[in-house]
Amino acid sequence: MARGEGSKRFDDFDARVRKLRADARLPDPDADAEQPRPPKMIGGAGLQVGIELFAGVAGGALIGYGLDRWLGTWPILFLVMFFLGAAGGMLNAWRYIRRATAAAEEETRARKGAPR
Repeated sequence: MARGEGSKRFDDFDARVRKLRADARLPDPDADAEQPRPPKMIGGAGLQVGIELFAGVAGGALIGYGLDRWLGTWPILFLVMFFLGAAGGMLNAWRYIRRATAAAEEETRARKGAPR
């Protein structure tokens, strides 16, 4: 049952668990909520940035290759679209990093109680 539904049996059980935790010198799980947490998804953010970069380059190269084959202008459109895709991928990666950094800074400020 949830903590808010305090029946007598559950209150006794909670009291016994707290006493056992104190006797064993285990940390109180309610006290952990106040401690700072490590940043979320550090590896996930790096993976997202890599995907953004790869998708831009690969997408631009494939579109350029297809247009060159269709129009018979090999390497011109391939190179143009490759570099445009690379620039777009870098722009998307930069935007993602900027958003992630702003969110992390906002979370840090909220934890410390500092004004915006």
